[in-house]
Amino acid sequence: MDEQHSHEVEFIVIDDHADFGNEELKNPRNTGTLIDLDSSGTGMLTHVPLQPGDMVRLGLGDASKTGVIMWSVESSNKFRVQMRFV
Repeated sequence: MDEQHSHEVEFIVIDDHADFGNEELKNPRNTGTLIDLDSSGTGMLTHVPLQPGDMVRLGLGDASKTGVIMWSVESSNKFRVQMRFV
């Protein structure tokens, strides 16, 4: 699953207070560009101001991956984040 190129992805931020399985009903879909995807995590560029500790579910084709944001840096009206898969 190691990919060094980037590609667009849809994601949702998982609400700690949402019922399990109903996160998508309470959270809008967002988009980002994955960077350096591997089996342990990925980098991403997005306009969404994600913060360390946020839980995110990525849509990856027919599959999905859930991860926690480890760090976030704002640059040029975008956020560069690093996510570790859980």
